[in-house]
Amino acid sequence: MRTELRLALEVVAAAWILTGAAGVRAQEGPYSNFLVGQRSLGFAGAYVAVADAPETIFHNPAGMADLRTTGASGSLWSLVRRSRVIEQGYRSELGASDLAFSPSLSLPLFLAGVVKFGRRDEDRVRRHALGVALLSPHTDQYRFVAQLRSDSAVDRIEVRHHDRARWYGLAYAYRLSPALSMGLSTFASLRSLEHDEVQIHADEGLPGDMAGAGAHSTSTTLDAQADHIIPRLGLHYDVSDEFSLGLMFQPPGVEFHQSVRAERLDTLSDAAGVSIDVAEGPREGVNLPVPWELRMGLNWVQQATTLLSLDVSVVGPVGGSGDVKPLVQGGGDELGLFVPRQTYREMALRMALGFETVPHPVFPIRGGVFFEGSSAPDVPDRSNIYLRDRLDSFGAAFSVGIRSGGYDLSVGATALLNHGAGLALVQNNGDSSYRVTDVSDTVLVLFIGGARGAMKRLVKTLKPEG
Repeated sequence: MRTELRLALEVVAAAWILTGAAGVRAQEGPYSNFLVGQRSLGFAGAYVAVADAPETIFHNPAGMADLRTTGASGSLWSLVRRSRVIEQGYRSELGASDLAFSPSLSLPLFLAGVVKFGRRDEDRVRRHALGVALLSPHTDQYRFVAQLRSDSAVDRIEVRHHDRARWYGLAYAYRLSPALSMGLSTFASLRSLEHDEVQIHADEGLPGDMAGAGAHSTSTTLDAQADHIIPRLGLHYDVSDEFSLGLMFQPPGVEFHQSVRAERLDTLSDAAGVSIDVAEGPREGVNLPVPWELRMGLNWVQQATTLLSLDVSVVGPVGGSGDVKPLVQGGGDELGLFVPRQTYREMALRMALGFETVPHPVFPIRGGVFFEGSSAPDVPDRSNIYLRDRLDSFGAAFSVGIRSGGYDLSVGATALLNHGAGLALVQNNGDSSYRVTDVSDTVLVLFIGGARGAMKRLVKTLKPEG
């Protein structure tokens, strides 16, 4: 037992030393820890040390080995409200307008199953576990429209954006002892990015002056896809009946397929007639990398009725200040005015604290809070290219559940508040540039989910005293 404890503590200590060697900032990631699995949602993502349901395939695959029985779990969350405002995000000679949008309803899902097999330990738990999972750890969809006008002219822009990922995973875990487990999961990540913009400038001209009248429209389309293989290594250690440790390390994703298509359509209509110009962008490649990630957690159970869990996640950088890779190799004006041109991200940090209390053996109540700053570089006062917003995030979650007959069902909500700086588009005499501005974003997510199969913590909770 002492050897196992020393091994677990050495791994955690080495991880802290490794990540503490450089300053970190919080992650503005494409993948969110807290949106996978109904129990993780209730804990606001503080789950790597809890790891007691099939959703642990994603959070910490080692937890599969500790499940007492074969089981399955699933969750469905709905982005029911989102309000994002880029203050005076669209400016031209005709004035300025906020860019405000709300996305359409989305229903990302999570499904997982775990099969236990092999010899049983003294506590009747089988040592081996195999798992499969299907999940959507990321979806970002929005549309905004802004229009400026005077007595004789109109400027209008419309942007539609859809960025999503779907992961398919297989996992294996082995129980080295009743206290120590290790696991490996491997995901195929399929990510797609679709972005469309339409911009129109129309001028009536002076009365009787047809040469001054005209309309100019520009339409851009970007369609990119990047597929990766993403392994995740997990460790779970029960220090005692009250304390457990969790560790998950994800190396950088290995790309196995990518594609990109970009197109720009310009239409000019004036007294001389109508001209149309179509330009197709290069197909040299797209950079949508998946960086490494390290998650560490501590879980504490008190008197089998109260649970506290702490998670710290560190996500590696993408590129560097001296190695800034473009989103699209060789991409130019055909990408659009509101497409970030760079993929550079700094090292990132996320922290979450979750709790569970069981006032009645079959009615658990869960909640949590988290903080997540931005891994995006500082937004300059002025820029000639569009760059990613730099937003700090605060969030909270709450859920209520019912446990009966081996089922653990819950419903709940997650709220997020994001605030920081972004870039506003400024157009003057046909030239485009950007200025720093304030950006705010609020999100409300409702979720429902459940797990089937007796779980380790559930058994502890319901076990009679003595």
